[in-house]
Amino acid sequence: MLSDIDAVPWSTLRHAFGEASDVPRLIRALGSSDREQRQAALKELFAYLLHQGTVYEASALALPFLFELLASSDTPERNWIAFLVASIADGKGYLNVHIGIDEQRWRKILGERGTTLEAEREREDRIVRMVHGEVGRAVHLLVPYLRDGQSEIRAAVARALRLHPGRAAELLPALEAAEARETAPDASEALRQSIAMLRSSWPES
Repeated sequence: MLSDIDAVPWSTLRHAFGEASDVPRLIRALGSSDREQRQAALKELFAYLLHQGTVYEASALALPFLFELLASSDTPERNWIAFLVASIADGKGYLNVHIGIDEQRWRKILGERGTTLEAEREREDRIVRMVHGEVGRAVHLLVPYLRDGQSEIRAAVARALRLHPGRAAELLPALEAAEARETAPDASEALRQSIAMLRSSWPES
């Protein structure tokens, strides 16, 4: 498992705190038999790959390996890996989250770096599209976690599923069944929003 992870040029990629050469070690640690090691790795990966709700190149390229762990019955605590994947799936670009009313300030900062706000936004949009594409390839692996015991995990998975309207025929029945049995307010709201978005994108619904 994870045999191809070192083929990725992690040192040339970025996460929230710099170059991403530490990502393979942390992903491998998610499969550790040591619970403290797994929890520490999960915490770091959330910080690096989804810092304050933002995603990076390393976030997208980590997803196939996270799905590989998720698909293996030998992986402990797969629900928390599903939570990480689903949360990354709903991530945004840094400027989308942080620019606020400071557009002119950001234009100045980026100009000093030799780029433009438009170019940086397009770069971040490409990363978000990469993330959505990687999740879409294995989104079926998230569906079982609509039954997880943690409502925050159910809510995160519901939010991730709504991003794949091309799979509406497959995903809507699972979301509707989950909504019918859901009792937690956070997960109920996420399910309602996801169902509404997928129905609106799927004429046959």
